[in-house]
Amino acid sequence: MLITQNHPDFFNALTGANSKIVEQSLICLYEALYGNDFIVDEILDRKKAREIVYSVIQEIPWQRDDEENAFENDKDKASYIIRRLKDCGWIDFIMDKALLIKTFNFTKSGKKFAQVLYASSDEENILVRQRNVRATKASLESYRKSDDPADLIDAINFSKYIVSDLTDNINDLRDEKNVLMQLAMEDVKVAGGKFIDFVKDKFASDIAVKFGKDSANRYILDIEEIVRDLSLDGLDARQKRLLAHFPMYKKNPNALKNILDAIDFRLKNACDTKLPQLKKEISSYIQRGTVIFRQTNSLFFNKNKEVLKIASIIKSKSKEEKQELLEGIGKAVKYPNLTMLNLSAIKIKRKSKKDEAVSFLNPQITMPKDAYIKSNFEQRKHLSFSYSQKEIREYIQRHFDEAQSESITNNSFSITNPKEMLIALYATDIMKQDKETYEVIYTGNKCKNIYFETDEYIIRKKEKTSGN
Repeated sequence: MLITQNHPDFFNALTGANSKIVEQSLICLYEALYGNDFIVDEILDRKKAREIVYSVIQEIPWQRDDEENAFENDKDKASYIIRRLKDCGWIDFIMDKALLIKTFNFTKSGKKFAQVLYASSDEENILVRQRNVRATKASLESYRKSDDPADLIDAINFSKYIVSDLTDNINDLRDEKNVLMQLAMEDVKVAGGKFIDFVKDKFASDIAVKFGKDSANRYILDIEEIVRDLSLDGLDARQKRLLAHFPMYKKNPNALKNILDAIDFRLKNACDTKLPQLKKEISSYIQRGTVIFRQTNSLFFNKNKEVLKIASIIKSKSKEEKQELLEGIGKAVKYPNLTMLNLSAIKIKRKSKKDEAVSFLNPQITMPKDAYIKSNFEQRKHLSFSYSQKEIREYIQRHFDEAQSESITNNSFSITNPKEMLIALYATDIMKQDKETYEVIYTGNKCKNIYFETDEYIIRKKEKTSGN
C-alpha cells in the first residue's frame, strides 16, 4: 500500500506551487543513486542529497506558497524539500553501522514512482517496445520446444503491450491532429514544419513498425498455429508444470488454456480493431497535414513569384531607370550597402513539367480551390466541436444580459458561427443539469431557426439563498 498509517499523504509531496522542483529533485536523486553515473564507492548522505536538490532549485524558479514558511536562502529550501519527501514516505535515511553515518535511500514505494518519473524524463534512452508481436511469437515457440513455463509468462507479458501500444498510438495521433489544426489557425508554416517532423521522426520510427516488421497481421497465423498446437498436445502436463513454477495460478484450474486464449484474443483484437483504427487516424492526420503543406508550399512559391516579377521589371528598364529603381528599393528596405546587380547573370526560368513530376509535392503557384475549401472546412469543423461548459454558460449569460431579464427562451439565441450553432443546440440540455442555478421549463412549442428545429424552453435564473 502506498497510503499507510505512517504516511497518509504520499502523493502530497507532488502538489503545491513548487511541485516541479520536487519532481525534478526525485529524478535527480534517483539518477544519482541508480542512474548511469552511479559510482559504487560513492556514499549518498544527507548533505549530498541536499546539494542535489539545491542544484535543482538553481535551475527552476522557486514559487512563493502561502502555505509554506518563508525561507532565507536556497539551502533552507533544499532542506525543506528533503524533509517533505521524508515525511511523505518517499525517501529515508538509514544508519550505516560501518561508517556511522546516515545514508540516503528511497523507500520501496518511493523507488517505484521515482523510477517512473526518471524513465519518463529520459527522452534519449526511453524504452520503446517495437518487438511485441515478434517477441510474443518467439516466446511461444521457445515454450513449445522447451516446456519452460517462464517462456509462457514472457509471451503473455509481451502480448499485453500489443493492444495497449496501438491504443497509445491512436490517442497520440488524435492529440497530434488537434495540435496541428490549432497551429494551422495560428501559423501555417509552423504547422507545416510540425507535420514534416512527425512524418520523418515519429511515424518512421514507431507507427510504421506496427504495419511492417512488427505487424500483428503478419504473424497472427503463425501464433494461432502455435496456440492451437499447445492447446491440443500435452496440455495437462504443461498445466502441472506451470502451477509448480508459478503457484499464483493454482486457484485457476485452466490457467494454461486461459493464458493461451488471452494471447490469441489480443492478436485478433489488434488485427480486427486497433490496426484499422490506427490506419484511419493516420489517413486523417496525413490528409490534414497534406492540405497544410500545400498551403505552405503555395506561400513559398507566391513569395518567389513576387521576387521574379520584380526582377523582370528591373530587367526591362534602361540603365538609368534600373539604377533609380535599385536605389528606391535600397531606401525602402533600409539596406545601406546596396550595390548594382549584375543583371546579365539573372536568369528567369519556368519549371518544366518534367521537374514538377519528380518533386515531393507538385508545386502550384496558387492553392486549388477545392483544397482551400476543404482546409477551411476541416479547421472550422475542428474549432466548432471544441467548446466547454464554461463557454456555454458565457453564451447563456450574454443573452441574459442582452435581454436585461432573469428569464429568456432559447428562441432568443443568436447564431453567428458554427460553434454558436452547436452551443445553441445543446445549451438547454446543459442548463437542465444545473438545477441549482437554472430552472428550465418546456413550453410545448417549437423553437425554429434557419439551422435546426427543436423544443422551446424558458430558461430562468434561480435566486440564490443567503446560505449559498
